[in-house]
Formats: sequence, structure tokens, C-alpha cells
Amino acid sequence: MSDGPYVRMQVEYRGRLGVEVGIFVAVDHLRRAGRLSSAEETRYFDIDDWFNENLPNPDFYADGNSVGAVTWFKAPIRPVMQELTDELGAMLTAHGVAYHRVTSDEPGTVVYEDEFQVGVVPHVRGEPTPLSTGITLAPTTAGSKRAVAESSVRHVLLDADGVLQDLPGGWYAAMEPYLGDRAREFLHQTWSDELPMLAGRGDYLPVLAATLQNYGVVAPVAEVYAAVWKNIVIIEESIGIVRALKRNGYGVHLGTNQERYRGAHMRTALGYDDLFDVSCYSYDLGVAKPDPAFFARAARRIDADVETILFIDDNARNVDGARAAGMLAEQWDFTQGHDRLLELFSNHGVAATMTATKSAPVQAPASSTARSRTA
Repeated sequence: MSDGPYVRMQVEYRGRLGVEVGIFVAVDHLRRAGRLSSAEETRYFDIDDWFNENLPNPDFYADGNSVGAVTWFKAPIRPVMQELTDELGAMLTAHGVAYHRVTSDEPGTVVYEDEFQVGVVPHVRGEPTPLSTGITLAPTTAGSKRAVAESSVRHVLLDADGVLQDLPGGWYAAMEPYLGDRAREFLHQTWSDELPMLAGRGDYLPVLAATLQNYGVVAPVAEVYAAVWKNIVIIEESIGIVRALKRNGYGVHLGTNQERYRGAHMRTALGYDDLFDVSCYSYDLGVAKPDPAFFARAARRIDADVETILFIDDNARNVDGARAAGMLAEQWDFTQGHDRLLELFSNHGVAATMTATKSAPVQAPASSTARSRTA
């Protein structure tokens, strides 16, 4: 490993990784919040594309950066890279976002290195900084974000069950070991009982326990809940599209009806809090789909105009509710195939594959010593 020091340009607020956000991500936060002018956004895409072409992509981004690494330039920074990052810094300054240059001999545990940069796992992390209106702590990923500028859609809101995840064999089959042919009757009863809890009112597990007792089920409620409500399989093709959307610069968010126990399982055990930019669980919002208020509150939480959000759900009533709130919406479930989902995205001008079209990268000054990834 080469000697330090290492250099990083960063803002003064901490992001979801618990460290100060780098200037690339900070400018993208402004873009996602709609604060960049058209000219600023185009220039940001030019600069970001140039770095995508001329700076190697650290391998820890392949799985969405599960290790929580951050990158530092090696000093001295190549002149062209310094000039372009200075332009990004000027954008931040123009919008009242302070940034500064920091150096370190040992910024963290090195997990990646190339000619121009190192990727490190920080020694110390803090809590994310509470932010003012207009900034969302959303991560960015490698890849051109230019495609997002070609569509009026800036954010995608996705349902969970039937879109991102499946229950193998279905709810009825999961409940049959406990109730046999009464499983359907029982589930419809408990789903009715659950409705207030979807909007965050009440505690579902005692209600479920009482219903199980009424039906003569002697198994503990925790066992039944784990076997049925947590019987979730993630649909990998859907998650791949989520990652492609994020790579292409869209805000990607979760919008789902859940009571708090299943929601907590999805957030942690399934890793959805790390996957999505913003999570909109009905129990947390205090209102459930298909009520248009769910979508209005989701848009406020995302901090975006409702008409810039495209919603995908397997339930027609939920789609109608989203449209009533002014949101773009389409009905889809995984049984229709992911080619159909990609077609729906394409109809809205949304690039949902890893091959988003890019324009030619910005011309670097003749003094550039940066090398292409293909060199």
C-alpha cells in the first residue's frame, strides 16, 4: 500500500454510513431534492460520467457496499480530478452547503486500493445528522445518472408482497399445518382484526394470540407468526431492478402495508432499510393503502413532488389510491414476469437496467494523467 496522506472532500453532515458525506453524494442529494438548475444538473452528470469512465470502480460497490466503505483520493490528486471536484464544491457553495478538504494518514481499514484512491472502512462512525428540508440521506451508486434527467419520474416507490417478495405456497398453505381446511377462514378473520394495526394503532401479537386460542391452536403465537408471517422469500430479479434504478440515479423507496412486527423483520432481517433510500411502512405513516393519504405522506417523507414518483403495486385498489393522490402508478406482480415490469418502466421513460444510455463524457484538460478503466 502506498503511503498517505489521503484526501477527501466532504460536507459537514453525516450520512447513513455514519461519516461525513463526500461531495459527489452531497451534490446528488441536491439533485434528488430538485435543487439543482438544469445547467447544474447537466454539468454534474458530465463530471460524474467522467469519473465513472476514468476512475476504477471499487469492488465493494458490487453488493451495494455492505461493508460501509468510503473512498479517499491519494495525494497528490491528479490536476484534472481536482479541477472537477472543485466544480462540484462550487455547486455546493452556491446552494449554501458547506464543504471542506480533509487529509489523513490512516483514514480507516483499507479494503480496496487502485492508482488513484483507497476504499476504507472507517474506524469510527457517528449517528446520521438530522437534515433540513430538501435533503434526503439517500446513497448513490456507481454508474451514469444521466438517464434520470430524461424522464419526469425521479423516484420509484415499490410495494413489497407480490413485487419484491413472495410467500412460498401462499398464506393459506403456510397456515394449514395449524388449522387444516380452516386456514382460509382463520386468515381472513385475523386480517380483518389486523387492519387498525396496519395504520399503527394497537399491538397485533396479542390479538393474533387470542384468535389462535379461539380456533383451538395450541402452538405459541411466536411460532405461528414466524412460520407464516415471516415466511418470506426475496425475489432476486426484483432486487436486481432496484439496484439498477439506484445505479441510474433514481430515488428508490419502499411503500408497503405492514404492522410493526412484520415491518421490523423486513427492515432488519431482510435488509430493506439498507436497500431503500426511504421506507414508507403504513404502521409508521399512520395510514394504510389504498387511502390516498398514504401516498401523500409517502411523498412528503421522500421529500419529492408527488407527480415525480412512480408507484408499483400488485393490488389494483392501491394503484387507484396512488393515482388519486396524483402519483403515477402501475399494477404489476412477479407472476407477470420482469420483462413486463421493465416494459412498464420504459413506458414512463425510466431506465431500469444496468445499461442506461450515457452521453460522451466531458472532455478533460490536456494535462490529465487519469487513465481509463479499460487502459
